[in-house]
Parts: sequence; structure tokens; C-alpha cells
Amino acid sequence: MSKIERSSLCVHGHFSQPPRGNPMDGSIGAEPEAAPYLNWNDRINQTSYWPNAEIGNFKHISFSFSEGLIKWLEQNAPATYQAITSADREAAAAHSPAGNALATAYNHIILPLARRRDRRTQIIWGIAAFERHFGRKPLGFWLPEMAVDIETLSMLVDAGISYTLLTSKQLHGLPYQGGAGPYKVELPGGKSITVFARDDALSSELSFNVVNLGGAGHWARHVLGPARKNAGQITLLATAGETFGHHFAGEEQFLHWLVTHEAEQAGYRVLSLDQCFLAYTPIQTVQIEERSTWGDYRGLTQWATGITTESLDTTWKGALRRALDNAASDVDTVYEELVTPFGLDPWALRDAYLPALFGGQTPDEFVKEHVPSLKPEQHEMLKTLLQAIRLTQRMYNSYTFTDNQIDGRQPRYAIACAAAALSMAQEVTGRDLNDRLPADLAVVTSAFSSVTGADMLRDAVREFGLSLFN
Repeated sequence: MSKIERSSLCVHGHFSQPPRGNPMDGSIGAEPEAAPYLNWNDRINQTSYWPNAEIGNFKHISFSFSEGLIKWLEQNAPATYQAITSADREAAAAHSPAGNALATAYNHIILPLARRRDRRTQIIWGIAAFERHFGRKPLGFWLPEMAVDIETLSMLVDAGISYTLLTSKQLHGLPYQGGAGPYKVELPGGKSITVFARDDALSSELSFNVVNLGGAGHWARHVLGPARKNAGQITLLATAGETFGHHFAGEEQFLHWLVTHEAEQAGYRVLSLDQCFLAYTPIQTVQIEERSTWGDYRGLTQWATGITTESLDTTWKGALRRALDNAASDVDTVYEELVTPFGLDPWALRDAYLPALFGGQTPDEFVKEHVPSLKPEQHEMLKTLLQAIRLTQRMYNSYTFTDNQIDGRQPRYAIACAAAALSMAQEVTGRDLNDRLPADLAVVTSAFSSVTGADMLRDAVREFGLSLFN
């Protein structure tokens, strides 16, 4: 039986922005369409992240931030960053070990589409980044695009993660009356993980229609309150955090009044997901829809191979993914050949790299500690290859394959990352690594654009002064 007798409400906001700009120095630069602000990160901070932070919303909701975004806030909007991290620390101090924040994959990749070793790295790096920002170990984990399979859940458990959240339509065997659970998903080897189920209908109302709901009080009285009758012990609302203030101007006020006053008036106690995990035991076992996401398309086709409809053809995504896979394999091969003769597992070494840097080590100190017998030129080579591998991981950010325009910012950024990584590896190894990528990208084409992947590669090499073709 629950330790909390009242119905509980949890609102989760996932906050993220696509990586873009210069892959070499991480700068975004100016984006004229974001005027009067410098770029979209700056604009959305001013319209959403800071208003939500200033009004105290992060103290009352569960939230997750993509690493690229929270790092940008740390460097460019320190007041926002401080308010977000302080909200979690205050919650953890009051309800230890429960905070308000969840971890996520380091580069926001679609985990079920990644190689197993890349999934492990993304989870380990994501947890390490979380610990750096929030000063504690995470209990929960946001799956980018809510993309899930059994193997990914097993890897989360192996990394010490206790729970995640999915949409209701991704779960089989839910009770008739619904509710967030929590539920148990059984995994191979006798393992299990706790899963919370989002209320899809109510979450969609917030995501796409919050401006027409009549305010938090009206919605809580007429919709959220009556929903308690058939919602079980917990109701979970989960949406993009940018809903409140960016997608819908001023609606951080809706969120504020909902979580600080109106939900309680409607009969709920507002808790974070961490608190719910500690307060409630799973009510039953359910099964996941294997290789599913929050989206309407079955499987992972939207991010894997692209889709075809009457008005849309994004099948170029499959060709782009193949090109990026080959680029990553080329960098991985030279890295593996350098490290393996020293009796090291190259992928365990990669897993340890970013956590060590977050812990205060320099790249030189890391290489010297783990492979002390390297010659000076090999030392420099390994240090550079580890940086190149960071770029190849960045290629797979979910936004690369969410963008439906072949020549959009995100596909261009991924191609620039591939070219930069290959250029770095080529410079330090002396190997010719420029043969496969141009050929692979030449077949990245769309009937809706005259631009090809090869065109975008040439643009990236020229714009960022890369040495791939030298």
C-alpha cells in the first residue's frame, strides 16, 4: 500500500536543444531568425528557461536536461543554471535521496539504434554529467524520444538506474483504469526496472493546447480533478519543457499555478518522480512495446530509415545514418588499433574518459595514467583520437534524424562532426581517411532538395577549415 494516501501528481519536463554551429569549438554563433536575440538558445532561455527558473517551477516538477543544453546554460546563462541545479539540491536535501532531476543519454542519441558499446558509453557519460551538475547519483533516466528496448533497460539497470518513464501506449498489460503505476518490467538475468506510465491524453493537452485550456485553475477543476477517479494512485504528465514559455508564450504561469496551488485544490499531492519511486512499490508487471518511441510511427523508422507519406519522404535518413556509421567505424578502428596492443579494453577506456575529465583530470593526465608506456607521439595520437570519438558520438544526436529537411541545421551539423573527426584522426595517424565519407554522402539525396550530403560535406570542410581533403 502507498505511504501516501492522497492521489499524487507528477509533472515532468524534458528540456533540450539541438547541437549546431561549429563542431570544433562548440560555438553556436548568430542565428538571425532568432532576433532580437543572438541565437535560439539565447532566445529560448529568455522566454522559457529563465522565466521557469525565476518563478520557481523547477522546485516543483521533475525535469531532465540534455547535456548540450545544460552545459550551454552553465556557460552562457549562469543565473538560470544556478536556479535549476539549486532546485534539485534543495529537493535532495529535503527528501534524500530523491531530487527533482533525471539523467539522460550524454549526446541525446536514440539508444536502441546505437551499437551496444556506444549505448553503454552514452549511459555512463550521461550519468557522469548528471553527477557533475547535480552532485548526486541519479535514480531515474530519461530515454531520448522515449525510445526503448529490453537491452537498453538492462543496461540502465547495470549502470545503477532504478526507473524510467514511458508513454502509456508503449506498455502492455496496464490496468484498465490506467494510472502512472509504478510498474515493474522484468529483464533477462532476473533483473527488473521500475517504469512510470505517462497519461498520454492529458500530456498531449498540455503539449499542444495549453493556451486554450482556460488557465490552470479551470483545467485542474474541470479536467484534472475528475480524472482522479480513474487514474490510480499517480498521474504523470510529461512533455517538452519548452512548452511553457517558448512554444506558448507566458505559459510558465500555467505550470506555476498548477504545481503550487491548483493541483492540490483538485485533490492531488505534487511529488517528483524520485519521490514517487521511493514512496510507491510497483503495482504489477507490464511489458514494453519493443523498439518503440513516443511518436505515432511504429518502430524506430522515423530515426532509422526515414518514412514516406503522401507529402513527405525522409528516406535519405537511412543513407545518412550509414555514412555516419562508416565514419565512426573508421575512427574507431584507428583508435582500437592504437590501444589494444597495450592490453587495454579500448571501450572501457573510452567509458572512463569523460568521467575522469569531469572529475578534474586533464586529457594529458588521463592518457598518462591509463597508458603510461605510450611514446610521446602515441600519447598525442590517443589524446586526439579520444576527442575525435567525442565528435563521432555527437553525430547521432536524435535531432539529426528528427529534422525532416535534408539540408537542415542538424544533418549539416552531423556531417560536419564526421568530417572534423576524420580530419583529426587523419592528421595524427597519417592515414588517408577521406575516401568513404564523400562516396557515402553522395547518395544522401532527396526529391525535395537539390542539395546532397556530398554538398554539405564540402560546405563543412570549407566553413570550418577542415583538413579532410588535404
